[in-house]
Amino acid sequence: MIARNAALYPQKMAMKEFETGRSCTFEGLLERAQKIGSALHGMGVKKGDRVGIMSQNSYEYMELTLSVTAAGYVFVPVNFRLAGREMAGVLSDAEPVVLFVHEQYVKTAREIKDEIPSVREYVHIGPPETRPDGWRGYEEMIQCAAPMGWVEPVEEGDLAMLMYTSGTTGAPKGVMQTHLNLYHCGRTCAFNNCIETDDIGFTICPMYHVTASTSFMGPFYRGATNILFQKFDAEALFEAATEERIVAGMLATPMVRMLLDVWPSVKDRYDVSSMKKLWFAGAGIIPAVYKQFIDTFGCILGEHHGTTETTGVTANLSAKDIAKELTDDNLRILESCGRDAYDCEVLIVDDNDNPVVPPGEGEMKVRGLGTSLGYWRKEEQTKKAFRNGWFYTEDICHIDEKGYIYIIDRKKDMIITGGENVYPAEIEKVVNEHPAVRESSAIGVPHPVWGEAIAAIVVLNDGATLDAAELIQYCKGKIAGYKVPKIVHFIPEMPRNPAGKISKPELRKQFGAA
Repeated sequence: MIARNAALYPQKMAMKEFETGRSCTFEGLLERAQKIGSALHGMGVKKGDRVGIMSQNSYEYMELTLSVTAAGYVFVPVNFRLAGREMAGVLSDAEPVVLFVHEQYVKTAREIKDEIPSVREYVHIGPPETRPDGWRGYEEMIQCAAPMGWVEPVEEGDLAMLMYTSGTTGAPKGVMQTHLNLYHCGRTCAFNNCIETDDIGFTICPMYHVTASTSFMGPFYRGATNILFQKFDAEALFEAATEERIVAGMLATPMVRMLLDVWPSVKDRYDVSSMKKLWFAGAGIIPAVYKQFIDTFGCILGEHHGTTETTGVTANLSAKDIAKELTDDNLRILESCGRDAYDCEVLIVDDNDNPVVPPGEGEMKVRGLGTSLGYWRKEEQTKKAFRNGWFYTEDICHIDEKGYIYIIDRKKDMIITGGENVYPAEIEKVVNEHPAVRESSAIGVPHPVWGEAIAAIVVLNDGATLDAAELIQYCKGKIAGYKVPKIVHFIPEMPRNPAGKISKPELRKQFGAA
């Protein structure tokens, strides 16, 4: 796609880093990408070798994501939110031969160097004065390389990226994404969100996460310009909408609420009318908050369900579908993650792997061009999750007569209390409807009689007051008696995993004793 875009739109801006203003054209990107491939070849990197990066979002990060894979090498983005020891675990599993390190992470890279002996070359991203002795400089590496073109021929089934999961159920797993998977990611995002060549896209999710892949690959597939943010900042996004006229991009779930929180105090300074094609993923949004977003900014926000294992989108709830259903007073649509995404087949199946007849409930399984090869060097886990061409998501879902899918909960998070199966999401939905509650999470804690008791962990809205007895009473009558929380803990903020999702394992560790 780099060469195609350079041929079609040579002088068009390919990408721009919002905070610094650094940018390049598609023609310039092609030239630098070829030099990066040439430089890596000169370091002895061979097809299939891994090349890692430790960095927050940056111009270089996006450039490397495209360039390393196009050259036939396997790109390994490392979650910059991990502790040094955790980064070492990911890198020792991936065994990269070259590691690009942003100046912010030089100290960490040096501390874990002995744990990643596979790395032969370190390349420093940042000013020369912060570069350690013996490391190459990023810009110098590019300037000294010959534009040899793509060094290694690439096939669609070749491994392109190892993207590590957030490790909610153990050590992070490296998901093996192919060139076809990444191409599909761009195409399905472009089609699902109606992205056009003249649109301005943006990428504000962290680049180590699959949400960022869908955010920048969609515009890139169309040959559209992409505005990259180093980190999420609500006002910066409003500023970019005003200055750059951004149109399309992805938000992580918490960002939706943050935009709403900031907007009233800044709305007189910004014109965000260009934003027409937004979507979010990561977890569902409370319907009241979703409706508030629509009432504030218009019906411009769709929802994606996706996984790292399927290289992005599996189900898509478009803004167009939302508008139609809201016209028919179907507010429940705001709880759905939509229907099959473009070039993706989704089935809801029962415990015997038979398709559920709508309306009904079961586990979601997915297949399509985005289905990855499985988990890097984890054969048994791959066999369990990937069967007969399908990826089994472990998401328990409801499917209605129109084919809309509603995530109920994760299989592994189910609470068994007094012999009854309870999905935490059922409880969280009711708790979150209380006007004093900002967000909540329900977990099972050991109980001598019931096996597990239901505990609700709650974060209140700023300035709100609520006690446990009041919340328990509020829940009664709204859900079955055995689903009503028996224990309530109030905390200032939720622990989150590196992907930004609420960490139930951490909550169980903290509140696991009744």
